Amino acid sequence: MRKLIQKITAVFLLTLLFSISTCYGSSGEDYVRVRVRSPRLFNEQSSLEGYEGITVYELDGNPDEIFQLEENKLSVLLDSYFDRNFNFVADGNKAEYGPHHVALNRIYSSYNEAKKEAQKLEKSYNADFYPQLSTEGFKIYGGNYSSLNGAKDLLKELVSGGYDGKAVSTDMKNVIVYDEQSNAVFMYSNELNIFFSSYNDDESCEMIKIDKKPYRGYIGFKIIENSKLISINYVDLESYLYGVVPNEISASWGKESLKAQAVAARTYAVSCLNPNAAYGYDLDDNQNSQVYRGVISENKSTNEAVDETRGEMIYYKNKLIQAFYHSTSGGSTEDSGNVWFESLPYLTGVEDEYSNRSGSPYNEWQKSYKKEEIIKKLKDDGHNVKDLYSVEITKMSENNRVMECIFLTDTGEIVYYKEDARLVLGLMSSWFTVENGSVFYFTNEYTFDNKAAADETSPVPSRGGILDSIAEEEKDNEEDNVNKLASGSVIGKYAITSSGTKKLSNEKIAVISSKGVSVLDINDSDYNFQGRGWGHGIGMSQYGAKQMAAEGFTYDEILEHYYTGVTIK
Repeated sequence: MRKLIQKITAVFLLTLLFSISTCYGSSGEDYVRVRVRSPRLFNEQSSLEGYEGITVYELDGNPDEIFQLEENKLSVLLDSYFDRNFNFVADGNKAEYGPHHVALNRIYSSYNEAKKEAQKLEKSYNADFYPQLSTEGFKIYGGNYSSLNGAKDLLKELVSGGYDGKAVSTDMKNVIVYDEQSNAVFMYSNELNIFFSSYNDDESCEMIKIDKKPYRGYIGFKIIENSKLISINYVDLESYLYGVVPNEISASWGKESLKAQAVAARTYAVSCLNPNAAYGYDLDDNQNSQVYRGVISENKSTNEAVDETRGEMIYYKNKLIQAFYHSTSGGSTEDSGNVWFESLPYLTGVEDEYSNRSGSPYNEWQKSYKKEEIIKKLKDDGHNVKDLYSVEITKMSENNRVMECIFLTDTGEIVYYKEDARLVLGLMSSWFTVENGSVFYFTNEYTFDNKAAADETSPVPSRGGILDSIAEEEKDNEEDNVNKLASGSVIGKYAITSSGTKKLSNEKIAVISSKGVSVLDINDSDYNFQGRGWGHGIGMSQYGAKQMAAEGFTYDEILEHYYTGVTIK
């Protein structure tokens, strides 16, 4: 009996739990497990298509062939409730097919042996029979009933015919595979690491199509969160990079920039390997990890960049780095500790004139929001906000990125730190400023301090006018006003004018400041954000790499510019 019928865990059993240099595959090659979200259309089912016959593997460190299927096209579904067209239904009372079966007791030594017996049973009984694979080995299951009574009725017939078994309900516990005629081919337990592939003669490698899109390597399925059937591509690292690099950088850019991207992407992927990942995969196929689209996105120039840097990765003091990268820096990259929470010595901010010279369309950007739009964003982030008075940047990093941003609202101050500020606002980077014509700073005879005003180290408001004679309709407690500089809208406040005290409403006002007289629209509800760059700003700027390549730098020089104190080997 193969390893398959031993007790198999849903994760890879590797000795070095968190070692970045761990290899998953045979022949010393690294393998990655990528969750394929695209082109998946449904969480409950998917389709597979082989180039020849489809082979079924058990994956426990290395792919171990179990059996071959005659069918070349398959539908893979949750063992759950479906209507007559195999559309998932949450209500079992509306289902045509369901997770209630007869499980015969006998264990078979192979798929073919169980399949042969299942075919005999189908001739004798008016029901589908098929092999079921679990940690115990192969059994025969019968029927896919929407209620347990259907399975019990079939069991009575089988018992009268001399078979031993039981009626079982296995909702979300198995994955079931159908052929093109909607006949069950086999079923397997979610405890197992089952993968599918076929051999493509043209590419001379294992390859399979999922939902009509080709991927190198193997495709497997896991049920997670008791509701989702996810698909996982188990593929060797270099083949994975074929499908990543052209999606992360333009294939038409200079060769050295493509090679720099290949090395960074390889390093990032290997640093993410986690044999004991809870859901059985290391990487997503989207921006959560690296954009990966399989064979359909491969390009000759990027494949060559991968091949010419095969196995090369980036190290700091002989340890693999976390090779983060982004589109456009805006003029300088950022320290990792100023964006997230951990400061890494090789991810420090560097001046990046190359990105500025690259012609990136994201060197500068603008974004405007109505007040109501920002209020909605705050509500979506869990704040019960009804009104917004101002958005103020109160702390910047030495590399020009926002470290602290305060939203003054009817519920008080809401503070966002570091990357969270740009994420809640949906901005391209955290290098931004904000302007709004209706936001001012209010002072009185207690708050203005000439000495402090002359002190260049004192915090100075970054935007807005300062009105000397703004007061509430009812006089505040003077002690509460001492040394305070409040901010907010002036609408509804009172101003002392030559014609007496006047309540401000929807109008324009003139403000006298050190810059002269400015006419401001105090009813402006637009918040205008101006910024530089695209992305978190950490590590390599891809547009900067493009420009460095154009100026004659090699890929290792590019990487050593963006990652401080590293070596490539």
